[in-house]
Amino acid sequence: MRGLMMGRFQPFHLGHLELAKQILEHCDEVIIAITSSQFNYLEKDPFTAGERIEMVHNSIKESNLDLSRCIILSLENQFNIATWSSYIKSNLPHFDKVYSGNDYVKMLLADSNIEVITPEFLERQKFSATKIRSMIISNEEWEQLVPNAVSEFIKKINGVNRLKIINKSDTKPTEH
Repeated sequence: MRGLMMGRFQPFHLGHLELAKQILEHCDEVIIAITSSQFNYLEKDPFTAGERIEMVHNSIKESNLDLSRCIILSLENQFNIATWSSYIKSNLPHFDKVYSGNDYVKMLLADSNIEVITPEFLERQKFSATKIRSMIISNEEWEQLVPNAVSEFIKKINGVNRLKIINKSDTKPTEH
């Protein structure tokens, strides 16, 4: 059995890692689909799809989860919402169920008879990528909210500076 988790992972944090662990307790494999892969260098999406794949990959390795049970890939947004479920089914490897706490996602997938499991979230208010990005910009302690592999990677690519420049930029790229 294969479970699917989807997210922008901007950045991948400890709540996301916990969800991957939960899925692997119930499924043989997990697909970790990085959504909105075409967006980057924006306030809401500062990291590229490739960078996010590396963050997830490095976090899985560091946590001693079996990487051979994880499929990590990226997926562009589908703008025709009515056909979104068939889009993900045709663009992702086969999955048996989706793990999501997003009511909108649940509604769209239920309309296509795709089983959606509501996972147990690890302190959802604390582990929020939006909050983590804000903390990075304001020089608050954020590193304890992400796997060590993610904080090292963000620092390696000068991601802290990238977020600060994007945040204060006079030229705001068109948001999606």
